[in-house]
Amino acid sequence: MAQPLAYEPPPAPPGQDAFTAADDLARLLDTLHESGTLRVLNGLLAQIQDVAAVALDGLNTDEGRNGLANLLLLAKLLGRIDADGLDRFVAALDRGLADAAERLVDEDDPPGSLSVLGKLRQPDVRRGLDAVLTLLGTLGSQLHDPQPPVHSNHDGRASARPE
Repeated sequence: MAQPLAYEPPPAPPGQDAFTAADDLARLLDTLHESGTLRVLNGLLAQIQDVAAVALDGLNTDEGRNGLANLLLLAKLLGRIDADGLDRFVAALDRGLADAAERLVDEDDPPGSLSVLGKLRQPDVRRGLDAVLTLLGTLGSQLHDPQPPVHSNHDGRASARPE
């Protein structure tokens, strides 16, 4: 879950009053100027009609429409994924890739066939293999099915994906 940011204004230098909003605004303006961001924003806003025309021309192509539709579909999909489950999956994937990388740089002789098959006796290996095979089975059945995929709503009801 997202946590609120704890922000406290920086303390005033010794012998000065606390920073005011005007002080913060002046520092922000200086930072934007020194980094060149202000110049870029001024140029962008001065040419906003031309920039908008280029963006709209790009979207007014088959590739642009498909890209925008795909982006919206991915955003919708990401909205349905449980954040804690995704976090566990990504952490497990990261750890698995690190462990696999260690095995690839191992200078020892590669493991024998029996040693590799012996890993199938490990419950975690079987659990991971089952998850991958389940994913592949679901993917294969969805790719073979001529009907549009059915997604479950948050209330548990099924609905076909709108085209």
